[in-house]
Order: sequence, then structure tokens, then C-alpha cells
Amino acid sequence: MAYLVPLFLGICAVLAIVLALLSRNGMHAAFSALAAELARRGIHFRGMIPAGAWTTVPPTALDLPQRGILLERADGLRASLSPNATQGAATVPGFGPIAPMHTLVEVDSALPDQMICAPDRAQGAFGPFPPAPLRTGHPGFDQRFAIYARVEEGNSYRPAPPNPAPWARSAAAPLIFSNLHTLGFVAMHVHGGRARILFAPLPVDGMVSAMDTASMIAGAHEARRPAPIPTPLRTGSPPSVVLAIVFFVFQGFGIPLLPHVTETGLALAGSEIACPNGGTFKKGYRNRSDQCKLPNGKSYASASAYQAWQFAFWSAYNLAVLGAGSALYFRHRRNNALAMTKNLAT
Repeated sequence: MAYLVPLFLGICAVLAIVLALLSRNGMHAAFSALAAELARRGIHFRGMIPAGAWTTVPPTALDLPQRGILLERADGLRASLSPNATQGAATVPGFGPIAPMHTLVEVDSALPDQMICAPDRAQGAFGPFPPAPLRTGHPGFDQRFAIYARVEEGNSYRPAPPNPAPWARSAAAPLIFSNLHTLGFVAMHVHGGRARILFAPLPVDGMVSAMDTASMIAGAHEARRPAPIPTPLRTGSPPSVVLAIVFFVFQGFGIPLLPHVTETGLALAGSEIACPNGGTFKKGYRNRSDQCKLPNGKSYASASAYQAWQFAFWSAYNLAVLGAGSALYFRHRRNNALAMTKNLAT
């Protein structure tokens, strides 16, 4: 009877581990589907190693692009999110190493050399005396951003040519401005026929929407579908964190209190296990051994059955919590992958 609780916890541990394995398989299947959807769109992905180079990564890296990821199409359109201070958004004028990380989309474009950014950012790009800002004609956008165009024969900036942003007056303009708002547009820099557009840090589905929007800005003005609201960018696993806190709190209180519970005779282990020859169990601390105290005041060393019960109890408990936490973690990541795939497929 004394081992019923460890046995129950052992069963829970087995079920939790099985659930964790099933959740892990489901996570891998969801990420494989996400990678297949990217491949259907002609997009290949790579990750960034600490040295700063781009390398092949498994599909499970797609839900944590903050560590460095590159999406690239065969036509040269690419989107990246890099924490490296020497690449990505940090290379755009006015966005140095101290600036927050941004999603960078790069695309070939026939637009004239120009910079579109917020007025306060313009000072970082042009110095304390930036040129006069020009407008796109869209009130909501012009309240936050302005256009600065550069002459071809020098490095100075001047008022823009007649139409520095033809996309802002195209048939697709309402959709483009809507997408820029949804995706968190930050700035655009065009130089030498290459446009670099910055957005807020985005998950993979948001990066793909940013690539589509950049393609419309660069010259393909036909209207496409509105960019869906990107899935939340994963920054942790709250269910797993909560479970870990509960685990440590319970174990932190349970280990010291468990011996005192056994001393009262109401222990889960039972006094007949701790003291097979009678007496009341007394937990030994530090260098003292566990004792059994008899009614006449004498005591003797307790058998090792209580230590075995403790081992069975805490081992099963730890495995059950570890399995449940892993299952929640894998399930959380699987749900992220499924949400991104759904956004890309709609």
C-alpha cells in the first residue's frame, strides 16, 4: 500500500513521456508542412551561424527567426532577420549596430535612388540638416514618413524627381499602404537599382508577406491579396515556464516537509516502512542517519525502505513533470508552425 503513490506517479510519468513523444512527432510534421509551403512558393531558407555566414538549418528553426534566418527566391528577392550588427538592417543608412533588429527585404527595382523614413531617422541618415521631405499623397503614411531622393551625379540629396514613388499612385497603392501598416514598415533605401525595405521583426509568415509587398513596390503594381496579420513572434514557451515554476516550488517545499509528514504517522510512506520494528520515524539531517524512536525513549537506525520510497516518489514525479513540460513545449511550437502555414496558404 505504501508504494501506491509512487506507482501512480510512475504511471503519470509514462503517459507524460508518451504524450511528449507524440507531440514531438506532431511538431516535426507541422514544420515539414511549413517548409513544403515555402518550397511551393519557390522560397528557400537558411540560418545564420555565430560567425555570420548563412547555412542550412532544419525546418524547426522557422519559428525562431530572431536567431538569424534568410528567405530567398530564385529571382533574387530575399528577406532576412539577423541579430548580427554587421549585416541585415544594420547596413541601411541611419540604422547602425545600436538600432533594434528589423526584418530586411531586398529586391531589384527601377526606382530612383531615395530614402523613405521617419523625419527623426532622416537626421541619422543625412546628418543634422536633411533635405526637405517629400510626400506620397497618402495622409496616414505621410504623417509618419517622408521621401528623400538623391541626384545621380553626387552624394547629396535634393528634392525628388517628378515621381520618385510611382507605386504610391498605382492601382495597388491602397493595398500596399495597408500592408505596410500591417507589417510595421520602418524605412526604405534604394540605391543602384536595389531596394532595401525594413519592417518590424516578423515571423516567417510575416516575412513572406513583406516579400510580396516589396515586390509590388519594386515594380509589379498588380494588386495581390492583403497581408494577413502575422503570427506572434515566438519569444518563449509560457506553458513550459509555468510548469517549471510549479515543479521547483513544489519540490522545494516538498523535499523538506516530507520527512516531517512521515514523522506524524500520516505519511504517504507509512511508519511500517520507515520503522519495520516499531517506533516513530525521525528524519536525520546533515551527517545524522535516519532513526526510529521507540516508546521507551531508545532509538535505532531505520531501515533503508524509506530512502527507497523517497527515490521512487521523486524519480516518478520528476519524470512526470519533465514529460508534461516537454509535451507542452512541443505542442506550443507545433501550433506556431500550423498557424504560419495557415497564413501562407490562405
